[in-house]
Amino acid sequence: MAATLPVRFPDQLRQHLRALRKRHGLTQAQLGARIGVSQARIAEIEANPGLVNFEQLMKLLSVLHVTLTLQEEAVAPAATPPPVRAAKAPKPPRRQHQATPASRPTTLVARPKKGSW
Repeated sequence: MAATLPVRFPDQLRQHLRALRKRHGLTQAQLGARIGVSQARIAEIEANPGLVNFEQLMKLLSVLHVTLTLQEEAVAPAATPPPVRAAKAPKPPRRQHQATPASRPTTLVARPKKGSW
């Protein structure tokens, strides 16, 4: 029975590649020799599979007897958008307070005393 190994993030691919290599009883050096790269390159691929070029990844998967399958996920029906709310009426401009004679500030004027000039 074939196992399905879903991969959504590079960290998951890292774990799967290492586990597949070990399941086949291969060292990094042996796997590298089979696809024509060094042991150091296999270590780099296992450490950061997001940076491997596609051709090397496909060779690696082929040696490990793994195929790459793209599966489209079922998309949930789009939720209906929330109803559009009516725009609020703009606020009327504020009226300036008009001073009435009783509410006007009192201004004091100092007048010189008679004969002080």
